[in-house]
Amino acid sequence: MRTTLTLCLGLLCTAPAAPCAAQERWQVTLNSGTILWDLHLVKLSGDTLVVAHADSVYAFPLMDLDELRLVHKSERRQNAEPGRYDGVLAGADDEVHRLTLYDLAERRQIVQQVFEEHPPHGSP
Repeated sequence: MRTTLTLCLGLLCTAPAAPCAAQERWQVTLNSGTILWDLHLVKLSGDTLVVAHADSVYAFPLMDLDELRLVHKSERRQNAEPGRYDGVLAGADDEVHRLTLYDLAERRQIVQQVFEEHPPHGSP
């Protein structure tokens, strides 16, 4: 009985933590080509996306955005073939929302969906 309890407690301690919005890192590409990274979603205020970086807050009109990207942590995975690696810093697992070809209403809908799927830290 004691061994089973110890094993169960050990498994609980080694289980990976569930991802939370506080750990999510976003990248914004503006129409000008400027890229801002390591951002956290704050809110969608009308037609303006509000994000935070460290102790700064930025607001971007939706029409100034080219791309919104959820950047996933990169992992080094060795392929079955010796000396070959898969998924190394390629961004293949990133969630990318390309906004360039959409009008304002469509952009607003896409960003609202992003906020529904990835609520900012402290949101219900």
